[in-house]
Amino acid sequence: MSDLDAVYSSASRKAHFDKVHMARLRNGLHMEYALHGRDSAPEKVLLIVGFQGLKEEWLPLISTLLPPNNLTTAAQYQLVSFDNRGVGGTDKPWGLYSTTQMALDAVQLMDHLQWSSAHVVGASLGGMIAQELAYIAPERVKSLVLMVTTPGFMQSLLSFDQWSGYWALFKKALSGTPVAALLHVFYPEEYLGELLRGDISVGMVLYSHHVDTFKVSQLHMSGFLGQYAAVLRHRMTPDRLARIRAHGFPIAVVAAKKDRVIHSDNSKILYAWLKGNNTHAIVFEDSGHGVVLQHRQQIAQALRNHFESCYSVKSRL
Repeated sequence: MSDLDAVYSSASRKAHFDKVHMARLRNGLHMEYALHGRDSAPEKVLLIVGFQGLKEEWLPLISTLLPPNNLTTAAQYQLVSFDNRGVGGTDKPWGLYSTTQMALDAVQLMDHLQWSSAHVVGASLGGMIAQELAYIAPERVKSLVLMVTTPGFMQSLLSFDQWSGYWALFKKALSGTPVAALLHVFYPEEYLGELLRGDISVGMVLYSHHVDTFKVSQLHMSGFLGQYAAVLRHRMTPDRLARIRAHGFPIAVVAAKKDRVIHSDNSKILYAWLKGNNTHAIVFEDSGHGVVLQHRQQIAQALRNHFESCYSVKSRL
């Protein structure tokens, strides 16, 4: 069994998503979430997924950060993954969502869990939500990780890879092969073609996994349109980002140079506006939007290092 097979195995799914919970937030929203790691773990990590993503999409990172044979890590970190409003087991109200509104949802989930603060990790739309969370509730943020995201929609011109990705998604959606389109948009062809065992490629394993996911997930137009409105209307100005930087917690910006969804220049802009003594960039030259899976080992180690950097920051203050 390859490492990728192990990530998506039934044993891995059961270990990390066997128990899901429902919270009724103060704003009335019912939110589905899962906890990973021990309740006694001192370091709490809030994982915010991207556009129309389910909490289970964090499985590659969760299983890498919390392997069953590593009791030390399990005792140190507790993670929470959740379905944003508009998807999965969480309510899907009609209306134009905003990243501020979705950030408030996340803060209220922290309240429900009685977490005073957490390391906040967001990818794509989740990274936009994480920016808003850090702006409206900086006292709840121990550190901030912004992966393959943007300070505002269309900050830079679309690359050829992005146009080809959107065109492929459109064509294959019409032809009834949305999974193939999703893989093309999220991962470089070179990665999808890598052989794991015999003639079985990365793309084949991911295709099988996503087909299974599509069977159990349903697209709700209310949630799709609501989240899309949040993406289109997201705006973080240099001044707002400077205020986030001024709070002094460690910030990491993760970019993928072959991203077909959000041009990597968006991460460059984000880093420039957040740049400070406690801000650093992590760039993956060969990765697409699905960097959390493609480079899960490197991402997991980078997160550990990032979380630990909080203590050196405190010692300097």
